[in-house]
Amino acid sequence: MAKKISVLVLTTSFPLDSTIAVGVHVIEKCRYLVKNGIDIKVIAPYHTGGQRKEVIDGIAIKRFRYFFPVKSQCLAYGAGIPTNIKNSFLAKTQLPFFLISFLISAVKEMKHYSIIHCHWSIAGLIGIFAGKLFKKKVVLMMHGAEVFVLGKNPVLKFVLKNIDYLISNSTFTERKSLEIYPVLNHKVISPGVDINRFYPQKKIPNLRKILNISESDIFILAIGKFIPRKGFEYLIKAFNILVNQRQITNIKLRLGGRGPLKEKYETMIKKYALNDYISLLEYIKDEDIPSYYTESDIFILPSIVDDRGDTEGLGVVFLEANACKTPIIGTEVGGIINVIKEGENGIFVKQKDPEDLVEKILYLARDKELRKKMGEKGRGTILEKFNWDSTADEIIRIYNELLR
Repeated sequence: MAKKISVLVLTTSFPLDSTIAVGVHVIEKCRYLVKNGIDIKVIAPYHTGGQRKEVIDGIAIKRFRYFFPVKSQCLAYGAGIPTNIKNSFLAKTQLPFFLISFLISAVKEMKHYSIIHCHWSIAGLIGIFAGKLFKKKVVLMMHGAEVFVLGKNPVLKFVLKNIDYLISNSTFTERKSLEIYPVLNHKVISPGVDINRFYPQKKIPNLRKILNISESDIFILAIGKFIPRKGFEYLIKAFNILVNQRQITNIKLRLGGRGPLKEKYETMIKKYALNDYISLLEYIKDEDIPSYYTESDIFILPSIVDDRGDTEGLGVVFLEANACKTPIIGTEVGGIINVIKEGENGIFVKQKDPEDLVEKILYLARDKELRKKMGEKGRGTILEKFNWDSTADEIIRIYNELLR
């Protein structure tokens, strides 16, 4: 009988509870690996509101503390490590403590596992040192952000040079990673979607009424962190054109998320007198997101390449929206090109271009039948190419290859 594969997952982002959606794709990947017989333990940073140790759906989770008092920890979560370091001196000072605590936590568990699977490059750095100490194989999953921001940073190059296998979430992320260092073993495996959770559903009675959107209104949904690369300011500017210049008043936007640009967005909405048309929802509960996708007529994520070179690694929210039969609008940047098939499941819009956003919004808003066809096609694409079962199978094949 073949020995059961045991994997230590190192990640800098992991869900703390059902209201916090960060790192959801990491736990989903773990769920499906466990379902397929893999023994998993996750090491992730602790944050207020989470449990130090717990087991979720067969996944053992250990969260490490890295600074005291614990309530002052501000490096992980929120807007993400790169943004937190940029915006907070305290976050920057916590980095060495974070790395040491992460390594100690990994080393304590390492002897029980045959493979280290790391998410993001900081976890990869920890995985390399732990792997060398215990002679274990190291797999790194790159999600895009650090490749775009850090570029040919020597630390990132060191990480890529010393891993045993590179998995990228898109062809764009893979190409950028291999430009930094030509990793010998590599493969693109996009995140999957839980098709049993993300499907057309209306589990929240009177959701439109709750959101102050009439049945005759076009409901546009946008979800993401309130950070520059999401491009939400251009969506707000597009609504200024729609409402105040074009006099189109039957289109409503609900923007779900948190982050450092919240006050800026609130100021813009007030400046353009758009309070009747745009509302910020903060984070939507994870279990409610499918109903929001289903109820919306169009999903938009107008991502950009920001001043640091950061952009969208893939855009999992596009996959989730399509799984709920909602057509999508996105920019032709980063890994989004792997998701949108122009005119089939959605349409592209030029980045940083409110006028083009207006035209694309109106194009879909005026054609209900086209929206329906795109939604159907989107669901079909998810079932065929982006389901977690096939994703888990591909990852397990890599594990078996490394353990031969």
